[in-house]
Parts: sequence; structure tokens; C-alpha cells
Amino acid sequence: MVEAKTLRAEYDALKERASETLKGGNLHAALEEFDRAHAVARRLAERNLEDIAFCNRSAVAIRLGLDDGCVRVLRQMLLRTADPQVAYLSAYNLSRACDNCKDYRKALFYARIAHRYAIELGDVEQEASALNWIGNALVALNDFGGGLEEYRKADVLIRDEESERRSVILTNLGYCLLLLGETNDGFRSVVRGLRMARRVQAPLAESLSHLCLSFAHLQGGRPWYAVRHGAEALELAEQHGDPPIMKLALLLLGEAYKQGDKVPAALECFELLQQTYYPGMSQVPEMLLGLDICRIINLRG
Repeated sequence: MVEAKTLRAEYDALKERASETLKGGNLHAALEEFDRAHAVARRLAERNLEDIAFCNRSAVAIRLGLDDGCVRVLRQMLLRTADPQVAYLSAYNLSRACDNCKDYRKALFYARIAHRYAIELGDVEQEASALNWIGNALVALNDFGGGLEEYRKADVLIRDEESERRSVILTNLGYCLLLLGETNDGFRSVVRGLRMARRVQAPLAESLSHLCLSFAHLQGGRPWYAVRHGAEALELAEQHGDPPIMKLALLLLGEAYKQGDKVPAALECFELLQQTYYPGMSQVPEMLLGLDICRIINLRG
């Protein structure tokens, strides 16, 4: 009994530290700490606690784009668990994993499962997160009207919340409005998301806001504003190890330099993009120079 209490205290401390590290944007360090928490949970031999600990570490691994076998385990977990919290977390993480693989229909499927369990749990924060991910999948599938509806429902649920979660929802809502041609409202929502991210010191959410503002300025024909926000997004993503944002930031920076008639700088961005994400495909930089990135890019897809 004494050992179990000691282990539980150790688990709680590790989990809290990992959560704070994640909030600070250090994904790799957070994964290490969540892994240690999971190891302690296994020693406690409490199935639900162990499952939750595994979901916590898997969320970070998926965000980092790591293929460490967690998706297979999450699928098994979702099928066997009778605990709604475990079911929510496993479905939510599977939605993000499917998004990484660009299987947006499956991402939507799992996000809707997560939403159902969030309602069962009566947790409005988790419900808002699930709605946000439903919105992401719909936007990736080019259903911008459907995505906007989900983002608005998510925002209403946590309208009084000052958090990284709401910052991301405001940014996604604004991006969707931009795609629908509602430029002024879109800008306002993304800027609100950016300011909130700064207030709550959430660098990963801040990088997403900068990315969307870079896109917005490109749409509006203001390449040097787009360069500024694209560079901010890239710097934050590099500092905190966020590969998806880094990739998109390089793409938008290259397009911004191209629009500003700085072709060598654009080519440098596209070459770095190719070397990092498309090794062996030497034609990518020249191909991107010939494309209108704003017409083909979908930041959610």
C-alpha cells in the first residue's frame, strides 16, 4: 500500500511536469517525461491509468510525426476499453495520427467518436477540442462551411476560457473565414488567437497563428508582411521541434519571397524544404517556383 501511494505520487509529479513542459512548447522533452510517467503507471498495474498515460505520451509522439507503433496500440485500446476517458483520448489521438497520414476521412471518423465520448463525459473542454478536430478534418476535405460551423460551436463552448486550446480554435476559425473570403473577420479572429497565445505563453499555438497570418497577407498581396509572419512561425517551430509547422512555414516563406521578387531567397526556402522533407526529389524547388502556392495550399490539408 505504501509503495502504491509512493508510485502514484511519483506518477502525478511526472505527469504535471510533462504537461508544463508541453505547454512551454518543448515537445521532445515532454515526450521523455510522459514516457517516464507511463513507465511508473505500468508499475502501478492500474489498467485505466496505464492507458491514459500511454495516450498522453502518444499525443506528443504523434505531434512530432513519430512512427513508434503507438497507433496500433491506440486502435486496440479504443476497441477494448470500457472507460469513456480512455476511449476519448485514444480516438482523439487516432484522429491526429490519421491527419498526419493525410487520411482525412478517417481523421473525421475518429474525431466524431472522440466528440461522442466527450459529451458522455460532460467535459466541455474535451468536447471543444474534438469539435476543433472535426473542423480541421472538414477543412482538409475542402468543406469550409462545415469546418466553420464546428469551429464556431467549439468557440461557444469555451468562450470565457483564456487558454492555448481557445487560441488554436480562434486561429482555425479565422483561417476558415479567410478561405471563405470573409477577410476582415478572418484577420480579427487570427489576431485574437495570436494575442491569446502570447498572453498564455503558448509558443506552439503562436506559431500556428503566425502561419495563418502569413497566408492571409499573401492572399492580400502583402508579401513582406507575409515574410515577417512566416519567419516568426518558422523560428518558433524550429525552437520547439514542430515539423508540420516548419514545413508549411518554408512553403509560405518561399512564396512570399517570390511575390516580393526575391527569387534567390525563395529558391533557398524551397531547397531547404526539399532537402528536409523530399530528399531525392531535386525537381521540387524549381517546380514550386512555377506554382501559385496560395491557390494550391490548404494549411489544414
